[in-house]
Amino acid sequence: MVISAEVALAAGNLPTPETRSLTADEAAKAIEHDWLFQAGDVPSVWRTRQEIQWTRQLAARLAGRPKPPDLSAELKELDEIERQLPDEATLAAQPPLRLPEGLVARWTFDEPGGNVIADASGGGWQGTLAGRTQTVPGIRGGSLALGGLGYMTTDPKLSAITQESYTVSTWLRTTASVMDILGSGVRSGDFLLVVNQGPVRGHHWTDSSGNVLDGKAVVNDGRWHHVAQVVDQTSLSIYVDGTLDVTAKLAGSKIPSADPINLGTRTPGDTAYRFRGALDEVCLFGRAFGPEELKTLYEEGRALADANGADQADVDLYLAVRRVKRRIMLKDPLVDFSQLLLVDVPCYDALNHESMHRVFPQAQNNVGRLLLVEGLDPGGRVRNLGPGPGMYWRPELSFDARKVLFCHRPAQDRTFHLYEMDLDGSNLRQLTFGSYDDLDPIYAPDGHILFLSNRGNSYARCAVGHPSYVLARCDASGKNLYIISASNEPEYTPAMLPNGRVLYTRWEYTDKELFRIQSLWSTNTDGTGTSAYWGNQSYWPDMLVEARPIPGTDRVIFSGQGHHDIVHGSIGIIDRSKGFNYPHGLTKVTVDAPWAEVGDGPEERPECDEYHPSGDYVGYRTPFPLSEEVFLVSARMPEQREGTLLGAARMPESRFALYLMDVYGNRELIYRGAYDVLYALPVRPRQKPPVIPDTVAWPGSEKEGREVKPGVVYSANVLEGLPDVVRQKAKYVRVINLDYTTFTFGLKTQAPGRWGEPAVTHMHAGPPLSITGNDGFKRVLGTVPIEADGSVAIEVPPAKQLHFQLLDDRYRAVHTMRSFTNVMPGERRGCVGCHEMHSTAPPLYAGIAMQKPPVRPTPPPWGSYYNLGYERDIQPILDRYCGSCHQGDGEARKDFDLTLRPSEDGGTFPEPYVTLTLGARRALASFPGDCEGGVAGTILPMAFPLTPASDRTLPPMTALSYKSRLVDLASSGEHYDVKVDELSLRKLIVWVDILCPYLGEEEILAMPDPDPNAPFFSDSPYPPRTPGIRPFADSPYPPRMKNAPIVNRAYCQDEFPTQADRLKSMATMARE
Repeated sequence: MVISAEVALAAGNLPTPETRSLTADEAAKAIEHDWLFQAGDVPSVWRTRQEIQWTRQLAARLAGRPKPPDLSAELKELDEIERQLPDEATLAAQPPLRLPEGLVARWTFDEPGGNVIADASGGGWQGTLAGRTQTVPGIRGGSLALGGLGYMTTDPKLSAITQESYTVSTWLRTTASVMDILGSGVRSGDFLLVVNQGPVRGHHWTDSSGNVLDGKAVVNDGRWHHVAQVVDQTSLSIYVDGTLDVTAKLAGSKIPSADPINLGTRTPGDTAYRFRGALDEVCLFGRAFGPEELKTLYEEGRALADANGADQADVDLYLAVRRVKRRIMLKDPLVDFSQLLLVDVPCYDALNHESMHRVFPQAQNNVGRLLLVEGLDPGGRVRNLGPGPGMYWRPELSFDARKVLFCHRPAQDRTFHLYEMDLDGSNLRQLTFGSYDDLDPIYAPDGHILFLSNRGNSYARCAVGHPSYVLARCDASGKNLYIISASNEPEYTPAMLPNGRVLYTRWEYTDKELFRIQSLWSTNTDGTGTSAYWGNQSYWPDMLVEARPIPGTDRVIFSGQGHHDIVHGSIGIIDRSKGFNYPHGLTKVTVDAPWAEVGDGPEERPECDEYHPSGDYVGYRTPFPLSEEVFLVSARMPEQREGTLLGAARMPESRFALYLMDVYGNRELIYRGAYDVLYALPVRPRQKPPVIPDTVAWPGSEKEGREVKPGVVYSANVLEGLPDVVRQKAKYVRVINLDYTTFTFGLKTQAPGRWGEPAVTHMHAGPPLSITGNDGFKRVLGTVPIEADGSVAIEVPPAKQLHFQLLDDRYRAVHTMRSFTNVMPGERRGCVGCHEMHSTAPPLYAGIAMQKPPVRPTPPPWGSYYNLGYERDIQPILDRYCGSCHQGDGEARKDFDLTLRPSEDGGTFPEPYVTLTLGARRALASFPGDCEGGVAGTILPMAFPLTPASDRTLPPMTALSYKSRLVDLASSGEHYDVKVDELSLRKLIVWVDILCPYLGEEEILAMPDPDPNAPFFSDSPYPPRTPGIRPFADSPYPPRMKNAPIVNRAYCQDEFPTQADRLKSMATMARE
């Protein structure tokens, strides 16, 4: 879609950056600014000693490289700097603190090791460390350093002290923003002390109130501070550095707590707000202190801290160490390049959602740059290679590093296209055209280009305002474009693996909740052999993206981002030889940053036990591995904080900058841009992976009408690993096609209709087809019998989402597959049974089914294209067989009214549909809440609260039609002799097994397309958009309902560069 340059340049409100190289002085200041940030803005003597130690360890590792660099000059200089530091002998141990009366428990963290922390009060209240912790210098002796992965817990009996008057105090040092200091939890009787955006927040839960009290004094400036919470029977007070910060009356009456007091977390099970920093001299007193006592306690501790140099800063010596360390780090033989290709773009401009931020109606600012940086330094020579203003995402270098392949949205366009040019910017050519988006291209070893495209026109079933971009390929000229993915939801950041396959991220939620499963997958370059790589049943991390193989290994590095948070990621490594789902096979590199959105899981494992945080970075993205230890990465500082040595020099907003980093935590700033620096690539040749031969029977153009060759899915034993009772009962395999949702309102809203207003239970869809989960049309293609040895060989249509269920002799599901697979035209692929890794290679022996021609599924009585709808198919069955008792004047109507009528809480979902699916005891908001489950007995994947178990394979024979009370009532004859006819029973069974859809294709095609000028759409704040953009009126791919495009992904897509071309083709076929 082409728009006027005047309108295009008016979109957004960000200034166009000047492309220039920094002066040497500017670059030096940028580096020093970053070094000071890494030291918490206050480089104390002990921190400088730590840097010296880390630098020597770094040098020792480099000395072990195959071609070690000469570091003699750097190490000599390091020795000279160390001699200028105060002699450690002068920092002699000081007398112990004199503490006021009433001490109950005290932890000083002076232990030489182990996970038991002694109670220095003599009261016997020892603490137990858990997770990742370490001891670092404190105000006197040691202190407990926590990086967000560890905590200390105590005997629950200690909490009894807080039922009376008490004082809890600690010394802390941190630069983090929001986190727990210590407390017993968030239930009645508990207390909690936290850092909240700088100041301290106190809590004490009584029988009627949480008594939340926000302080004012900032404590996260990197210096040691003394904080205390004082609670008596009438008030709660917060003290900072011996001075009353804030006080308030205590509401309610105190009650006992049976929860343990924890340091660094509110409870051991909570991971989102764990403490990052150091704690020392943690004390609990059995009385409420007065102001003078707290002032004295602070002053004595402050004197000790000053005597021990705890906050003594020597900026010059610290910076001198960092200069040496930087020279050593850049001498690493692994850093064998001097040029970098990267983009400098605003990471998002409206909503930092995983897919929405990358295309229309966001990503319409025209300030992005594609940069070539010469020199690994903020002052390196910078050249803008981009062909003009607009936006850019991830670029690619050819295997010989002579060409650049990239995606670009010109200022006059709304969508991204693919381009290629020489590294010097010459010979620019545009490869793809049209009004769809083409993103993130990579070179395949056979000469093809793989990329992401939303030419399939399918929308995520939670109805974001743009079509999903999924894996596609074309030849080197941009022609012969095929969609090689069957995903309905977006996919992300493909990368070549050393074995010639493609690694990428797939978001899918087949019969699952929609938020958590954005896992790693792999496929051949022709789209065959698609299989789960890691995490398809893992709640943590939320989204594994930007994955790349680590040279010389079978491991991959990735960024763990959030479904709604792409700016707070953390870096992890996957090793599939150790497992396929959390926590197996996963290690965390940046242990200082939790996984975005979901926080850290219960079994996080650090990649390196010697990792040290350096600075309170709040997000990591786009890693590029140089080895198992060293990598390039984009990292992000927090928002500006006042009261630091850097003061107003801190950037006013947090942006990603490029670093050279290692798994030990060492990092050096390489480049900082005007906006977010992402997707950096070293400019150097790389080895080309082997070519996997193309095996697809490509059908060519759709208008030429060639036959599309079907595929075959086979299994030597679909019953592999299942209990004997399931093996005895399973007789058929049901084949289900989840059709592509090429329709949408473009809003998260219910469809306006006769049953209610469109503001209830929107299910993050527009319109929602089911109240049980986010779904599309499910077509039952049919069933095939299971051979005596458990084998099947099924002929299936290509380029479609398929999933399977095992059925008993009554066609009831005894087991179900909560993921999808697909085949390309002519592909034959195998799998084992319904298990966690559905794409695991099958056994080598051939079953009975493989010795026969593949079986085409026998369609259900209503055919393989028809899809069920509640009012069309299910309500008439209830009316016919149940109405005499449960409708009208029936005596059972008071027990369960089966009359079709509006629901009090279901919006456009009527009764009895809502009660049949969710049950009478339920909660409804945007999604179902706590629900007992209705007599239908289906799965409720979107019923909150969601848990890690929500995404796993269900145990067989525990849900769906096999356990459905509705199916039993309709078929057993034991409920007042009711036995429905065979067709009705088959419909009820399938309806339950496909999660009880309410709307079907017939209802959707009766809804008009969204009118961009209608206030319902034009005035909606959703979807988020770049300022100045009209999501409906300006859309390059307008949302459609009645006229939603029909897309056959098996064919070449060259003839459909725009949605209008698809609609025109549909009209032509209809006329013919």
